[in-house]
Amino acid sequence: MNTLTKKVAAVVIGSTVAFSGVTAASAATYTVKSGDTLSKIGSKYGVSYKTIMSQNGLKSTNIYVGQKLQVGGKATKASSSSSSSKASASGSNIVANAKRHLGTRYVFGGSSPRSGFDCSGFVYYVLKQSGKKVSRTSAAGFYSASKKVKNPQVGDLVFFSGTYKKGISHIGIYIGSGKMISASGKKVNIASIHSGYWGKYFTGYGRL
Repeated sequence: MNTLTKKVAAVVIGSTVAFSGVTAASAATYTVKSGDTLSKIGSKYGVSYKTIMSQNGLKSTNIYVGQKLQVGGKATKASSSSSSSKASASGSNIVANAKRHLGTRYVFGGSSPRSGFDCSGFVYYVLKQSGKKVSRTSAAGFYSASKKVKNPQVGDLVFFSGTYKKGISHIGIYIGSGKMISASGKKVNIASIHSGYWGKYFTGYGRL
């Protein structure tokens, strides 16, 4: 038995080794900076932008400052935590796309940046741009189609009832820290979910 074989044997005999799927080789965490693109980041680590998208479960090349990405090595294969990681990456992508439209005017029935948004039109547009297969529907329609969750992740939907009519009447996108982004009042804005005006009408969270 050569030296390398003895060392490997010692590790196997003296340790408990657990495997869960296939992990990324030489992967590193990169924090997105101003001016970054997936191609620029990929060139630093010798990987393609498609590899980074695959590793992080991204549906588009849109990224935002402060976003953390796994780069380098091979894309991970399904493990016990891969589904939650992909959900987190997808949710971050949704929030990034939503924030691009902050300040866009509110227009009842609107569903595009050019015409303006109402609450459900805003959610429809953002989800579609983020790679989700959704139909243009009302806040109540999204509520019926979503899986109700108690512990929201960024990118989940937030529902309110009785704001101007009975039943589900408003929808937003959860961005974390008890806040949402939605089209309300005069424009797309960020607001607290559980305090102030919205706290009185909060109904729950949903996930598509």
